[in-house]
Amino acid sequence: MEFLGYILDELEKIKRLYDIRISGQLQSFLFEMGRSDGGLIGDSFIQLYRPSWRVRTHLLFQAEFLSQMQEAGHYEFLNRPFVLAWVSETQYYFIQTLKGDDAVYHYDSNVESVVKTEWDLRGLLKMLMCANSGDIKAGAVGDLLEI
Repeated sequence: MEFLGYILDELEKIKRLYDIRISGQLQSFLFEMGRSDGGLIGDSFIQLYRPSWRVRTHLLFQAEFLSQMQEAGHYEFLNRPFVLAWVSETQYYFIQTLKGDDAVYHYDSNVESVVKTEWDLRGLLKMLMCANSGDIKAGAVGDLLEI
C-alpha cells in the first residue's frame, strides 16, 4: 500500500488551475495522498483518484458542481469550493477553500440541500475508510494535472 501525493510546485499549479486556496488539512491531504490513498478508500468515493480522469474531466466536474450550487441558490457556500468526495453520483462532499477552517460540507443534488457536516477533512477520510469496510484494493492513481 503506497500513498502518492503532489510536490509543492504541483500544489501551486493546482491552486492556480482550479482557482482554490490550498492550506491546512487540504494541503496535507494533497501533499501526502492527493494522487492515491493506496487503496484504503479508492476512486469510487474519491474522484481525484480516478485514473481515467484527466485535467479536463476534473475541471468540468468542479465547474458542473459550481453550476449546480449556483442554480440551487447556495451562494453562501461558494467560497472557492473544492469537491473531495462524490458518492453515488448525487452526494458531494466539499470544502470551502477560502474559509480555511477544514470544515466539510455535504451537497445532496437530489434535494438540492447543503449542510455543514460534523467532520473536518480528516474525519471525512476516516468515515469513507469505514464506509469502504476495509475493502483494501490495489490503489488507483489519479492526477489533477495530467492532460
